[in-house]
This record gives sequence, structure tokens and C-alpha cells, in this order.
Amino acid sequence: MELKHYLEQHDRIKEELSDLKILLAKQDLEQNAAELAFHISGLAGKLNIHLTSEDQYLYPFFFKGNDVNLVNKAHEYQNEMGNLLADFTVFKNTFNTKIKILSDRDRFINESNRIIQSIEQRMDKEEKDLYRLV
Repeated sequence: MELKHYLEQHDRIKEELSDLKILLAKQDLEQNAAELAFHISGLAGKLNIHLTSEDQYLYPFFFKGNDVNLVNKAHEYQNEMGNLLADFTVFKNTFNTKIKILSDRDRFINESNRIIQSIEQRMDKEEKDLYRLV
């Protein structure tokens, strides 16, 4: 299994996360809310493509393998990802427009930082643990 495609997707997701972090660091939500909403939508699209690809191709490949450790880790990661995806979906639906962001600024900042960290940790874990087993 060639993982280059998935690592490239991770890179594109990391770019969106970086853009979000830069905008959040400016601490001027009034001016940056529309661009933040744009990047949240972009991140949603990139995550959707990545997770669909993983679900349809990568994880089924892992599940068919003879390496019990890889099969077990793949099941563990897939279950964890379902929770992260659900969490991100709530975040996206709550803050995907300028008006929604500005209506609850403190919660937006807290939730943004939390979800960014969760996604970064997940990709790091995949790259350092699961992908290395292949």
C-alpha cells in the first residue's frame, strides 16, 4: 500500500489548519471572521475527501492484512476517527459563517483551538504509529 497519497492529503489539511491558526492569532475576529469561515469550509472539504478515501480504501486494506497488530490498530484508529469527525462536524456547523463566529466569539476561539489540536494530534499519531506499520 502506497501511503504517499494520504500523506499529501495530510499536508493539505495541515495547510488549512495553519491558515486558521494564523488568523486566530491575529485576535481580530471582526475583520477575519469571513476568512475563518472560508477556511473552516475548506478544511471540511479536505477532511471529507481524506476520510472517505481512508474508509473506502486504506482501512479495508489494513483489515485484510495478516498483521494482527496492524488490523487491531486500524480498528482502533477508525473508531477514534468517527468521534473526531462527529466533533468536527458539530464545530463546522456551529461556526461556518461570519455571523455564527461573531455571535459567540469566546466559544469559537476555544472550540477552534481544541479542534485544531485534535486534528493535528490525530494526523501525527497516524503518521508516527499506524502508517509506519505498513
